[in-house]
Amino acid sequence: MKKRKSRLFWLGLLTLIFSFCNHNRPCFKLTLDLTQEPYGATDINAISGNQGLSVGFNQEGTITVFKWPNPSYYDQVKYMTTSRDKPGLGALPNEGVFTGIFYETDSGQGFFWLRELEHHQEYLGPKSVVVRTSFSSKELGLKIDQIDFVETKNDVLWRHYKIDKQADSRIKSVRLMVFANFAPKISKWNSLPLTDWCLDSFGNSTLKWSKSDEAFVQFRQGKDISTGKPSSVFLVFGLDKKTISHHAGLDSFCSLKKNPQDPFVLAKEGNLAGSDFAEGKVSAGLSAEMDLTWQNSAQLSFLVAVSETEKQALSLIQSSREKGFDSALRDVEAHWEKLLEKVPLPQTDNQRIKEVALRSVIVLLLGYCRDSSAIVASMSTQPPYGLDWPRDGSYINEALIAAGFGEMVRKHNLFYARVQSQPGHKLKYVPEGNWASNYYADGVPGMPFIVWEIDETAFGIWTLYRYYELTQDRAYLEAVYPAIKRSGDFLAEFKDERTGLARKAFENDIPFKEQTLRGSLCAWLGLKYAIKASEAMGDNSSLSKWQERQKELERVIYERFYDPACKSFVRLEEWKGDCHSPGAEYDQALMFWPAGMINLSQPEAQDFAINLWKFVEPAYSGKKDRGAYEVYALLSLAKLWKSEPEKMEMIRNALLWTATVPITETGHFGEVWATKNGRIYPGEAQPQLWHHSLFYLTALEAFEK
Repeated sequence: MKKRKSRLFWLGLLTLIFSFCNHNRPCFKLTLDLTQEPYGATDINAISGNQGLSVGFNQEGTITVFKWPNPSYYDQVKYMTTSRDKPGLGALPNEGVFTGIFYETDSGQGFFWLRELEHHQEYLGPKSVVVRTSFSSKELGLKIDQIDFVETKNDVLWRHYKIDKQADSRIKSVRLMVFANFAPKISKWNSLPLTDWCLDSFGNSTLKWSKSDEAFVQFRQGKDISTGKPSSVFLVFGLDKKTISHHAGLDSFCSLKKNPQDPFVLAKEGNLAGSDFAEGKVSAGLSAEMDLTWQNSAQLSFLVAVSETEKQALSLIQSSREKGFDSALRDVEAHWEKLLEKVPLPQTDNQRIKEVALRSVIVLLLGYCRDSSAIVASMSTQPPYGLDWPRDGSYINEALIAAGFGEMVRKHNLFYARVQSQPGHKLKYVPEGNWASNYYADGVPGMPFIVWEIDETAFGIWTLYRYYELTQDRAYLEAVYPAIKRSGDFLAEFKDERTGLARKAFENDIPFKEQTLRGSLCAWLGLKYAIKASEAMGDNSSLSKWQERQKELERVIYERFYDPACKSFVRLEEWKGDCHSPGAEYDQALMFWPAGMINLSQPEAQDFAINLWKFVEPAYSGKKDRGAYEVYALLSLAKLWKSEPEKMEMIRNALLWTATVPITETGHFGEVWATKNGRIYPGEAQPQLWHHSLFYLTALEAFEK
């Protein structure tokens, strides 16, 4: 208890300090209600990436996340929100990467940022990772398309602009003004993922103009304190046409210097000051003329290349310029078209269901880290979900297998076997045979306080065995069985001798240890799949030990948590008899699948299912104004009700609501959904990979012919 209080004290002190230095913007708010988005509002409406460079865009086309070298870390752009109640969600006006237009008419000059215009955002197609944000100004007679995508093989972002002037437009000339507020990061903290978003105001970098390359070079070098290894990042960015003016300046909202000449301010004058060098909290500006005399239309591209060396980053941007926008666009579109051509989709005529299912698979693929085979829960930094939770990862694996990407799952599971707490790799506070609650892509533990969770251990065993169950890959099973055995031994021995239940442990992201149905149920689940693995391996000594403990757990779970009066299970034994108290609905969904403790042929299975439906149905009938993970229950119900057409129709209607209401127009789920001013919006970590994996799996079940 003393250690926990000490940690909370220091975390509270750090929060106050960061809040003051971040213009009174705290890193997080203390709340367990995720619909309040404790880490600030997630401002991601579309994403593109190549499993290395990963970029997020808000509805206005601003770059709000720029992760490199993988979707886990580090976020290389300065951007921080606070709340959906604030203008711009609380981000400072000069945060992110965005573009403006300086123009001239017969009556004078003017300026606007594209984000100030009417806008619409979409992907170029259902299989595309190319984001189009369209802007229009009826007053000026301008239409502007911004096309964003990351190359497939190279860590290069293309941002292409096409400006069309209507015949009756008053515009005589247009100058495109690109503003970039990058914040290079090279380090992260063990078990505290704050550095690459909440500490942007503390980080310095160097910015210089390379005249020969017509590009800015922004960089930072040093050491990653979480590993002690050298770390560096070089961002090179410029246009594919002649730059009219440029400026290396300082962030006017963060710099302590007077008159720092922030390009954000200078851009509105249409002419940048021309500084070639800045150091500290820097920002950059570039401009180019857009010649609209040829068919009243003009195009140019802004490119960002990133690497660990300046030479390599410069080489990347040069080769991309030589390739050209049209060729780069064709390559990325062809790659994703081929990659997704055999992905199974729900057998339905409803195009929205199919599009969201396919978008879900794309999201899962983009969350894969090519350098380590970890898979993040989300590429967002607010909340900092660029981490791999084995609990989330087990369902993500299931969806990837269903989509035809089994080899990716094999590599992901080898990552899990590698990072487990074990002899020679003992994790602090994590018992041998367990996993940290989550990991950065390199295996460094991610979040504080909840250092390990018993359900993560169970789901870890399930997914390690599940790949073998589907592939019968013996060499793979031999590679991961030591990890399964360590986990199985732990769960068998982790027993409360007084009650027979699993001992108190962290469960399901609750920040204090509990002893509920979930802990013992998950121990039973883990042992079930450990038993299957031991049978396949011929490990008879483990088999008998684990079988004995699993039988004991099942008996105790029914004795202590089943409430015959309510025909359901309860989360805590003392809740028996109060059928109106929050029960164990999602744990009952887990009992159906993948645990299988409740046999679908048991008479009481229908009682459990009806109670589960009653729990989630209010979300689909407009009786709730917020929620999360309802589709988790739908997945189990879809498996149970396969032969009951009327009930399956309820599932399908619920899926249609899920695909059209608590989701972005671009097809992304958050972890939660909430209602504000009568409008339902997705929040917290969109796109959230677990939510997407559940939707995809449920849609396959519900629309199977």
